Amino acid sequence: MDDARATLAEFIQAEQPIFIPCDRRALDGPVAGTARKTTDIYLAELAASRGWKLATLDTGIEHSAVEIIAALPQNPSA
Repeated sequence: MDDARATLAEFIQAEQPIFIPCDRRALDGPVAGTARKTTDIYLAELAASRGWKLATLDTGIEHSAVEIIAALPQNPSA
């Protein structure tokens, strides 16, 4: 966990990402089909409310604001 926290801190310092406030009420969006999809739909709704896309590798999220990113090919020799 220490390594993960350090890596995240380095990323934030180097990239200075924009943090989006979670200002959408979960109950104001569409009903997620399952409990496991609740966060996916919330994040897609959050992006959509700003006119953005939710970039993801998860092909199972069905929402108009979702943009599926193609997985990079794996290099077995790396």
